[in-house]
Amino acid sequence: MDYYSRIQDAVDYIEENLTSKITLEDISSKAYFSMYHFHRIFSAMVGSSIKEYIRKRRLTEAAYELVNTNKRIIDIALEYQFESQQSFTKAFKKMYGITPGKYRKNKKHFILMQKKRLTEIRLNHLKGGITLKPKIVEKSEFKVIGLKYFGANNNNEIPNLWRKFFERIKEIKNRVELKTSLGVCEYVSNLTNESEFGYIACVEVNSLNEIPKGMVGEIVTSNKYAVFTHRGLSDTLGDTYEYIYSTWLPKSGYELAPSHDFELYDERFDLESENSEIDIYIPIK
Repeated sequence: MDYYSRIQDAVDYIEENLTSKITLEDISSKAYFSMYHFHRIFSAMVGSSIKEYIRKRRLTEAAYELVNTNKRIIDIALEYQFESQQSFTKAFKKMYGITPGKYRKNKKHFILMQKKRLTEIRLNHLKGGITLKPKIVEKSEFKVIGLKYFGANNNNEIPNLWRKFFERIKEIKNRVELKTSLGVCEYVSNLTNESEFGYIACVEVNSLNEIPKGMVGEIVTSNKYAVFTHRGLSDTLGDTYEYIYSTWLPKSGYELAPSHDFELYDERFDLESENSEIDIYIPIK
């Protein structure tokens, strides 16, 4: 089964269970992905996180029922898995701009989140025909030391992590490359919150014997990688990741390997230059 079909199966499962309790584990199992890889591929293909997609689909269907049925608002709220009418009203107003009661009085239904239908042609169109050809490389096990962050990066924590790391980088001994740093995104097999992740701003080292206080050491196992080069400003890096997971990967013939992915920053990287380059290492098998 191809990637498009697997994610479509997950979307179909969500659609069949909008009025039931569903978990990330339930949905990822329908697509035969680990939870770690699933949320990345889903977000890239669908354009929303899993939780956001479910919430918007539930609110869209609830909005339809407000206009086309006589059900009480509290009953609609509970049917679509909101804990209370208050929480439903808050979410509904955030999405539609008005309360459920006023929406019902207007008697006009607006579909703000349709069920997604995934095809290669549609995704290529959405990505604007972006094409990047990766290098396929084998990389031996290596060690890193750096500062770690775990969370959802809701408040710009990653850039702050890098700033703090560079303030302390000279404390790290046995560095392999003085002009190269790495951003390692940790693979977590039992991921429970799709929006949270572990990220290490780090450098490669020869030994983990001396780890500065407050820093962590990590071993990145031997792997085969697809290496993409992102060219341009850092604020467009997300577009490159979306292309990798939604366009290149489904057609590549490869599967994602259960290992860390990472970004490599060397002398080609310039935060303020449109000619800046970052290498992205995606573990594959």
